[in-house]
Amino acid sequence: MPISFRYASYDEYPAIARFLDEFWAKDHIYVRSKALFDWTFNRRGEWEDEGYSFALAEDNGDLVGILGGIPFTLNVLGRKSKAVWIVNYVIRPDHRKGSAALQLLSTFRRPPFQACIAFGINPATSAIYKVLRGQVINEIPRHFVVLPGASERMENILRIAYPDWDAGKIRKIASAYATPEIPGSPAANWDTVPSDWDQSQWPEFARAMVGADRSAEYLRWRYINHPCFGHRVIACEDGSRTGLAVWRVETIRRQIPEGRQDVDRIGRLLEFLPASPKNACDLTARLFQDLRKEDCLGADYYGYHGLTRAWLADAGFPQVHSGADDAAIPSRFQPLDAKGGGIMSATFLQEGIPHCSTDLNCSWYWTKSDSDQDRPN
Repeated sequence: MPISFRYASYDEYPAIARFLDEFWAKDHIYVRSKALFDWTFNRRGEWEDEGYSFALAEDNGDLVGILGGIPFTLNVLGRKSKAVWIVNYVIRPDHRKGSAALQLLSTFRRPPFQACIAFGINPATSAIYKVLRGQVINEIPRHFVVLPGASERMENILRIAYPDWDAGKIRKIASAYATPEIPGSPAANWDTVPSDWDQSQWPEFARAMVGADRSAEYLRWRYINHPCFGHRVIACEDGSRTGLAVWRVETIRRQIPEGRQDVDRIGRLLEFLPASPKNACDLTARLFQDLRKEDCLGADYYGYHGLTRAWLADAGFPQVHSGADDAAIPSRFQPLDAKGGGIMSATFLQEGIPHCSTDLNCSWYWTKSDSDQDRPN
Protein backbone atom coordinates (compact mmCIF):
# COMPACT_ATOMS: atom_id res chain seq x y z
CA MET A 1 0.00 0.00 0.00
CA PRO A 2 1.33 3.49 -0.81
CA ILE A 3 1.92 6.02 1.92
CA SER A 4 -1.22 8.03 2.73
CA PHE A 5 -1.52 11.62 3.90
CA ARG A 6 -4.16 13.33 6.02
CA TYR A 7 -4.68 15.93 8.75
CA ALA A 8 -4.60 15.03 12.44
CA SER A 9 -7.70 14.79 14.61
CA TYR A 10 -7.77 16.28 18.10
CA ASP A 11 -7.35 12.93 19.84
CA GLU A 12 -4.04 12.25 18.06
CA TYR A 13 -1.94 14.70 20.03
CA PRO A 14 -0.30 11.90 22.13
CA ALA A 15 0.91 10.11 18.97
CA ILE A 16 2.22 13.37 17.49
CA ALA A 17 4.01 14.21 20.75
CA ARG A 18 5.72 10.80 20.80
CA PHE A 19 6.84 11.24 17.20
CA LEU A 20 8.16 14.76 17.88
CA ASP A 21 10.04 13.51 20.91
CA GLU A 22 11.69 10.65 19.02
CA PHE A 23 12.34 12.10 15.57
CA TRP A 24 12.26 15.91 15.89
CA ALA A 25 13.74 16.93 19.26
CA LYS A 26 13.83 15.24 22.63
CA ASP A 27 11.54 16.92 25.15
CA HIS A 28 10.49 19.59 22.63
CA ILE A 29 8.19 22.33 23.94
CA TYR A 30 5.26 20.91 21.93
CA VAL A 31 5.81 17.66 23.83
CA ARG A 32 5.91 19.44 27.18
CA SER A 33 3.03 21.84 26.54
CA LYS A 34 -0.20 20.68 24.90
CA ALA A 35 -1.57 24.20 25.53
CA LEU A 36 1.10 25.69 23.25
CA PHE A 37 0.53 22.98 20.64
CA ASP A 38 -3.21 23.71 20.65
CA TRP A 39 -2.63 27.47 20.45
CA THR A 40 -0.35 26.96 17.44
CA PHE A 41 -2.25 24.36 15.42
CA ASN A 42 -5.88 24.97 16.33
CA ARG A 43 -6.57 28.43 14.90
CA ARG A 44 -10.31 28.45 14.45
CA GLY A 45 -11.30 30.95 11.78
CA GLU A 46 -8.04 30.40 9.88
CA TRP A 47 -8.32 26.60 9.53
CA GLU A 48 -11.54 25.18 8.10
CA ASP A 49 -10.88 21.44 8.52
CA GLU A 50 -12.01 19.76 11.72
CA GLY A 51 -8.96 18.93 13.81
CA TYR A 52 -5.40 20.24 13.90
CA SER A 53 -3.66 22.01 11.01
CA PHE A 54 -1.08 19.25 11.22
CA ALA A 55 -0.39 16.77 8.41
CA LEU A 56 0.44 13.10 8.97
CA ALA A 57 2.09 10.59 6.65
CA GLU A 58 1.19 6.95 7.33
CA ASP A 59 2.36 3.61 6.04
CA ASN A 60 -0.37 1.05 6.71
CA GLY A 61 -1.57 3.12 9.66
CA ASP A 62 1.96 3.56 11.05
CA LEU A 63 3.03 7.22 11.51
CA VAL A 64 6.12 7.89 9.36
CA GLY A 65 6.10 11.66 8.85
CA ILE A 66 4.69 14.92 10.17
CA LEU A 67 4.33 18.51 8.99
CA GLY A 68 2.70 21.26 11.00
CA GLY A 69 0.90 24.17 9.37
CA ILE A 70 0.03 27.52 10.98
CA PRO A 71 -2.60 29.19 8.77
CA PHE A 72 -2.83 32.96 8.65
CA THR A 73 -4.23 35.81 6.59
CA LEU A 74 -1.66 37.24 4.20
CA ASN A 75 -1.67 40.96 3.49
CA VAL A 76 -0.21 42.00 0.12
CA LEU A 77 -0.18 45.79 -0.10
CA GLY A 78 -3.69 45.97 1.35
CA ARG A 79 -5.14 42.86 -0.33
CA LYS A 80 -5.91 39.78 1.77
CA SER A 81 -5.56 36.08 0.97
CA LYS A 82 -4.89 32.79 2.74
CA ALA A 83 -1.38 31.57 3.58
CA VAL A 84 0.35 29.08 5.86
CA TRP A 85 3.61 28.75 7.76
CA ILE A 86 4.99 25.19 7.78
CA VAL A 87 6.94 23.77 10.74
CA ASN A 88 8.19 20.47 12.21
CA TYR A 89 8.81 18.89 8.81
CA VAL A 90 10.28 15.42 9.35
CA ILE A 91 10.10 11.96 7.79
CA ARG A 92 11.08 8.86 9.73
CA PRO A 93 14.61 7.79 8.66
CA ASP A 94 13.48 4.49 7.14
CA HIS A 95 11.10 6.34 4.78
CA ARG A 96 13.37 9.13 3.57
CA LYS A 97 14.07 7.50 0.22
CA GLY A 98 11.38 8.10 -2.34
CA SER A 99 8.77 10.81 -2.71
CA ALA A 100 7.21 10.81 0.77
CA ALA A 101 8.91 14.07 1.82
CA LEU A 102 7.79 15.93 -1.30
CA GLN A 103 4.26 14.58 -1.03
CA LEU A 104 4.03 15.56 2.63
CA LEU A 105 5.07 19.11 1.78
CA SER A 106 2.32 19.24 -0.82
CA THR A 107 -0.37 18.81 1.86
CA PHE A 108 -0.17 22.56 2.52
CA ARG A 109 0.92 23.74 -0.92
CA ARG A 110 -2.64 23.80 -2.19
CA PRO A 111 -5.70 26.05 -2.35
CA PRO A 112 -6.86 28.10 -0.58
CA PHE A 113 -3.29 28.99 0.38
CA GLN A 114 -1.67 31.59 -1.88
CA ALA A 115 1.64 31.39 -0.04
CA CYS A 116 3.44 28.63 1.85
CA ILE A 117 6.33 29.80 4.04
CA ALA A 118 8.98 27.81 5.88
CA PHE A 119 10.55 30.11 8.49
CA GLY A 120 13.63 28.65 10.14
CA ILE A 121 14.78 26.03 7.66
CA ASN A 122 17.89 23.94 8.13
CA PRO A 123 20.56 25.12 5.66
CA ALA A 124 21.54 21.49 5.10
CA THR A 125 18.06 20.67 3.81
CA SER A 126 17.46 23.87 1.84
CA ALA A 127 18.02 21.92 -1.39
CA ILE A 128 14.57 20.34 -1.18
CA TYR A 129 12.95 23.78 -1.30
CA LYS A 130 15.04 24.74 -4.32
CA VAL A 131 14.08 21.50 -6.09
CA LEU A 132 10.44 22.48 -5.60
CA ARG A 133 11.23 25.96 -6.98
CA GLY A 134 10.82 27.75 -3.70
CA GLN A 135 12.74 30.92 -2.95
CA VAL A 136 15.38 30.39 -0.26
CA ILE A 137 15.96 33.66 1.60
CA ASN A 138 19.12 34.74 3.38
CA GLU A 139 19.19 34.93 7.17
CA ILE A 140 16.67 37.36 8.64
CA PRO A 141 18.47 40.57 9.75
CA ARG A 142 18.93 41.02 13.48
CA HIS A 143 19.20 44.19 15.57
CA PHE A 144 20.77 44.29 19.01
CA VAL A 145 21.18 46.98 21.66
CA VAL A 146 22.92 47.19 25.04
CA LEU A 147 21.51 49.78 27.46
CA PRO A 148 23.72 52.48 29.04
CA GLY A 149 25.76 51.04 31.90
CA ALA A 150 25.06 47.42 30.90
CA SER A 151 28.15 46.73 28.78
CA GLU A 152 29.81 44.70 31.56
CA ARG A 153 26.67 42.57 31.86
CA MET A 154 26.82 41.90 28.12
CA GLU A 155 30.49 41.03 28.40
CA ASN A 156 29.59 38.47 31.06
CA ILE A 157 27.06 36.85 28.71
CA LEU A 158 29.70 36.59 25.98
CA ARG A 159 32.28 35.15 28.39
CA ILE A 160 29.84 32.40 29.40
CA ALA A 161 28.94 31.60 25.79
CA TYR A 162 32.53 31.83 24.51
CA PRO A 163 34.98 31.02 27.32
CA ASP A 164 37.87 30.88 24.84
CA TRP A 165 37.36 34.42 23.53
CA ASP A 166 39.86 37.03 24.67
CA ALA A 167 38.73 40.02 26.72
CA GLY A 168 39.43 42.50 23.92
CA LYS A 169 37.12 40.79 21.46
CA ILE A 170 34.34 40.57 24.04
CA ARG A 171 34.71 44.22 25.05
CA LYS A 172 34.68 45.35 21.41
CA ILE A 173 31.41 43.57 20.62
CA ALA A 174 29.64 44.70 23.80
CA SER A 175 30.63 48.34 23.25
CA ALA A 176 29.63 48.28 19.55
CA TYR A 177 25.96 47.85 20.48
CA ALA A 178 25.84 50.12 23.54
CA THR A 179 23.45 53.05 23.31
CA PRO A 180 24.86 56.18 25.01
CA GLU A 181 21.65 57.43 26.61
CA ILE A 182 17.95 56.82 27.10
CA PRO A 183 15.87 59.79 25.93
CA GLY A 184 12.62 60.76 27.57
CA SER A 185 9.51 59.04 26.24
CA PRO A 186 6.78 61.04 24.45
CA ALA A 187 3.79 62.35 26.40
CA ALA A 188 1.16 60.56 24.29
CA ASN A 189 1.89 56.86 24.77
CA TRP A 190 0.00 53.95 26.30
CA ASP A 191 0.06 50.18 26.84
CA THR A 192 -2.77 48.78 24.71
CA VAL A 193 -3.55 48.21 21.05
CA PRO A 194 -5.41 51.36 19.87
CA SER A 195 -9.20 50.97 19.68
CA ASP A 196 -9.15 52.23 16.08
CA TRP A 197 -6.37 49.85 15.01
CA ASP A 198 -8.42 47.94 12.42
CA GLN A 199 -10.31 51.01 11.15
CA SER A 200 -7.61 53.67 10.91
CA GLN A 201 -4.15 52.45 11.93
CA TRP A 202 -3.28 49.04 10.50
CA PRO A 203 -4.79 49.79 7.02
CA GLU A 204 -2.22 52.59 6.58
CA PHE A 205 0.62 50.17 7.31
CA ALA A 206 -0.97 47.35 5.29
CA ARG A 207 -1.08 49.33 2.03
CA ALA A 208 2.72 49.56 2.01
CA MET A 209 3.61 46.11 3.36
CA VAL A 210 3.52 42.39 2.60
CA GLY A 211 3.19 39.78 5.35
CA ALA A 212 0.84 38.46 7.99
CA ASP A 213 -2.20 40.68 8.39
CA ARG A 214 -1.60 42.39 11.75
CA SER A 215 -5.26 42.92 12.59
CA ALA A 216 -6.41 43.39 16.19
CA GLU A 217 -7.55 39.75 16.16
CA TYR A 218 -4.09 38.60 15.06
CA LEU A 219 -2.39 40.72 17.73
CA ARG A 220 -4.72 39.29 20.41
CA TRP A 221 -3.99 35.72 19.29
CA ARG A 222 -0.26 36.17 18.89
CA TYR A 223 0.47 38.23 22.01
CA ILE A 224 -2.39 38.85 24.41
CA ASN A 225 -3.58 35.22 24.45
CA HIS A 226 -0.18 33.53 24.25
CA PRO A 227 -0.20 30.53 26.62
CA CYS A 228 3.45 30.86 27.72
CA PHE A 229 4.74 34.42 27.35
CA GLY A 230 3.58 37.71 28.84
CA HIS A 231 3.92 40.42 26.20
CA ARG A 232 3.92 44.19 26.69
CA VAL A 233 2.37 46.63 24.21
CA ILE A 234 3.65 50.14 23.52
CA ALA A 235 1.58 52.58 21.44
CA CYS A 236 2.79 56.10 20.62
CA GLU A 237 0.73 58.81 18.95
CA ASP A 238 2.03 60.52 15.82
CA GLY A 239 -0.57 63.05 14.70
CA SER A 240 -3.50 61.06 13.31
CA ARG A 241 -1.35 57.91 13.23
CA THR A 242 -0.28 55.59 16.05
CA GLY A 243 2.86 53.48 16.03
CA LEU A 244 2.99 50.13 17.80
CA ALA A 245 5.63 47.92 19.42
CA VAL A 246 5.32 44.64 21.30
CA TRP A 247 8.03 43.10 23.45
CA ARG A 248 8.64 40.66 26.28
CA VAL A 249 11.22 39.93 28.96
CA GLU A 250 13.32 36.78 28.73
CA THR A 251 15.49 35.46 31.56
CA ILE A 252 18.94 34.35 30.37
CA ARG A 253 19.84 31.01 31.95
CA ARG A 254 23.01 28.94 31.75
CA GLN A 255 23.18 25.18 31.93
CA ILE A 256 25.04 23.86 34.99
CA PRO A 257 25.24 20.28 36.37
CA GLU A 258 22.45 21.04 38.86
CA GLY A 259 20.12 22.43 36.19
CA ARG A 260 19.61 25.93 34.79
CA GLN A 261 20.93 28.98 36.59
CA ASP A 262 19.57 32.52 36.10
CA VAL A 263 22.23 34.86 34.69
CA ASP A 264 20.54 38.05 33.48
CA ARG A 265 17.48 39.49 31.70
CA ILE A 266 17.00 40.65 28.12
CA GLY A 267 14.12 42.08 26.07
CA ARG A 268 12.81 40.52 22.86
CA LEU A 269 11.24 43.13 20.57
CA LEU A 270 8.72 41.29 18.37
CA GLU A 271 6.67 44.00 16.68
CA PHE A 272 7.94 47.37 15.51
CA LEU A 273 5.45 49.37 13.45
CA PRO A 274 6.42 53.07 13.53
CA ALA A 275 4.35 55.61 11.62
CA SER A 276 7.35 57.91 10.90
CA PRO A 277 11.04 58.32 11.76
CA LYS A 278 10.11 60.48 14.76
CA ASN A 279 7.55 57.91 15.85
CA ALA A 280 10.27 55.24 15.62
CA CYS A 281 12.38 57.31 18.02
CA ASP A 282 9.42 57.72 20.38
CA LEU A 283 8.65 53.98 20.41
CA THR A 284 12.32 53.13 20.93
CA ALA A 285 12.71 55.65 23.76
CA ARG A 286 9.71 54.23 25.59
CA LEU A 287 11.01 50.69 24.99
CA PHE A 288 14.44 51.57 26.42
CA GLN A 289 12.81 53.06 29.52
CA ASP A 290 10.68 49.93 30.01
CA LEU A 291 13.71 47.69 29.53
CA ARG A 292 15.56 49.58 32.26
CA LYS A 293 12.57 49.33 34.61
CA GLU A 294 12.59 45.55 34.09
CA ASP A 295 16.37 45.40 34.69
CA CYS A 296 17.11 44.08 31.18
CA LEU A 297 20.65 44.49 29.84
CA GLY A 298 19.32 45.28 26.36
CA ALA A 299 17.15 43.79 23.64
CA ASP A 300 17.14 42.22 20.20
CA TYR A 301 14.84 42.29 17.16
CA TYR A 302 14.60 40.26 13.96
CA GLY A 303 12.87 41.61 10.85
CA TYR A 304 13.02 41.73 7.05
CA HIS A 305 11.15 45.00 6.41
CA GLY A 306 13.71 47.48 5.10
CA LEU A 307 12.19 50.83 6.02
CA THR A 308 11.25 50.02 9.61
CA ARG A 309 14.68 48.45 10.18
CA ALA A 310 16.36 51.61 8.90
CA TRP A 311 14.25 53.74 11.24
CA LEU A 312 14.97 51.38 14.13
CA ALA A 313 18.73 51.65 13.52
CA ASP A 314 18.52 55.45 13.30
CA ALA A 315 16.65 55.45 16.62
CA GLY A 316 19.62 53.82 18.38
CA PHE A 317 18.92 50.10 17.88
CA PRO A 318 21.71 48.99 15.48
CA GLN A 319 21.74 46.08 13.09
CA VAL A 320 24.10 43.26 13.97
CA HIS A 321 27.17 43.39 11.76
CA SER A 322 27.67 40.59 9.29
CA GLY A 323 31.17 39.79 10.60
CA ALA A 324 31.74 36.35 12.10
CA ASP A 325 32.23 37.58 15.68
CA ASP A 326 29.21 39.89 15.78
CA ALA A 327 26.98 37.31 14.10
CA ALA A 328 27.84 34.97 16.97
CA ILE A 329 26.01 37.09 19.56
CA PRO A 330 23.89 34.40 21.22
CA SER A 331 20.24 34.15 20.26
CA ARG A 332 19.21 31.23 22.43
CA PHE A 333 19.05 32.20 26.06
CA GLN A 334 17.36 29.22 27.77
CA PRO A 335 19.86 27.75 28.07
CA LEU A 336 22.47 30.22 26.88
CA ASP A 337 24.64 28.70 24.19
CA ALA A 338 27.21 29.76 21.62
CA LYS A 339 24.95 29.41 18.60
CA GLY A 340 24.33 32.58 16.64
CA GLY A 341 20.93 33.88 15.62
CA GLY A 342 20.90 33.05 11.91
CA ILE A 343 17.45 32.02 10.64
CA MET A 344 16.96 31.10 6.97
CA SER A 345 13.62 30.75 5.25
CA ALA A 346 11.94 29.53 2.07
CA THR A 347 8.77 30.73 0.36
CA PHE A 348 6.36 29.37 -2.23
CA LEU A 349 4.36 32.32 -3.56
CA GLN A 350 1.62 32.73 -6.12
CA GLU A 351 2.44 34.96 -9.08
CA GLY A 352 2.09 38.65 -8.27
CA ILE A 353 3.28 38.46 -4.65
CA PRO A 354 6.57 40.35 -4.21
CA HIS A 355 9.57 38.33 -3.07
CA CYS A 356 11.19 38.85 0.31
CA SER A 357 14.85 39.82 0.71
CA THR A 358 17.33 41.31 3.15
CA ASP A 359 17.55 44.54 1.11
CA LEU A 360 16.53 47.86 2.63
CA ASN A 361 13.77 48.17 0.02
CA CYS A 362 12.12 44.90 1.11
CA SER A 363 8.35 45.37 1.56
CA TRP A 364 7.84 42.20 3.62
CA TYR A 365 6.97 42.99 7.22
CA TRP A 366 8.13 39.73 8.77
CA THR A 367 9.56 39.38 12.30
CA LYS A 368 10.72 36.59 14.55
CA SER A 369 7.23 36.37 16.04
CA ASP A 370 5.91 34.98 12.73
CA SER A 371 5.43 31.22 12.48
CA ASP A 372 6.79 29.56 15.65
CA GLN A 373 10.34 30.90 15.81
CA ASP A 374 9.63 32.81 19.01
CA ARG A 375 8.57 30.17 21.51
CA PRO A 376 9.99 28.54 24.63
CA ASN A 377 12.91 26.19 23.96
